Amino acid sequence: MKTLTISSIILTLLMAGTAGAASLDIDRLLLYWPCDEGGGDTLTDASGNGFDADILGGDHSWEDAKFDKGVRLKSAYGQVKGNVIGSTSGTGEITLSCWFIMHEHVTYDGLISIEAPVGDCCEYRLMVNPSFNPFWNAGHHVDKSLGNFTFELDTWYHYALTADGDSGKIYVDGEFIGEQAEGFDLPDFQEVTVYLGTGESPGTWPVEDTTFDEVMIWDKALTEDEIKELMEGGILAVQPHDKLAVTWAKLKVSR
Repeated sequence: MKTLTISSIILTLLMAGTAGAASLDIDRLLLYWPCDEGGGDTLTDASGNGFDADILGGDHSWEDAKFDKGVRLKSAYGQVKGNVIGSTSGTGEITLSCWFIMHEHVTYDGLISIEAPVGDCCEYRLMVNPSFNPFWNAGHHVDKSLGNFTFELDTWYHYALTADGDSGKIYVDGEFIGEQAEGFDLPDFQEVTVYLGTGESPGTWPVEDTTFDEVMIWDKALTEDEIKELMEGGILAVQPHDKLAVTWAKLKVSR
C-alpha cells in the first residue's frame, strides 16, 4: 500500500494548481493587488510592475476575505500612478476583476477605475449602480449597465469586466451575465491613475463600506474559462514572473 507523506500531498496540490492555471498568461497581467498585507496603508502590486497603491481618506481595515486577507474601505480608496502598458497602448483588450463584498450600499459604488489626465473622464470603471446592478465604462465615458443581475449586501462576488472595443462583457462568479456594444477603439494612454474603491476620482462615487480581495487588471479580454480560474484562485498557483506561490495556506483559508 502506498503511503502519502505531507510533502507529497503538498507537491500534488501545487502541481494540480499549476495545471489548473496553465491557460492564464501571466505576462498579460498588468496589476495584481492580493490585499494580503494585513496592516498598514499600502496595497502591494504582486504583478512585478510596481503599481503599489497608497490607501487614502476615510477609514480602512484588514479582514479575513476570500483568500487570506482583504482590505475593507469605508469612504477610503487606493491610488497609484504610473505607465500602464498593454491594453492602454496597443493590444485593444482589457480585463478588470476583483472579489468584493458590500456591507453598505445606497448610491453608486466605484470598485476599480482607471483615469487618464489627457482623456475625458471615466475611461474605465467597474461599479455597482444604486439598483445593485453591474455598471461600467470600457474605454470612454459612455455609461453601461445590466438590469438582469442584482448584487446583494453581505455576499461575496467575483466581478469582472472584459473589453475589446467592440463590446464590454460582464461576468459574476465566473458566469457570463451579459454585454453591451461599445464600437470604440480603446485609447492609447501614456499615463493613467488607477483607483480602488472610488469611481472616477477621490470622493467621486466612493464605496460606502466594501471589502476587496484579489484585485487585477489584465491587458487581455479574458475568456469565461480564464475568469473561472481567477475566481477559483488559479492565479495563486503560479505567481507572476515564474515565482511558485506558497498556495497551501491560501487554499486552506479560501472561503
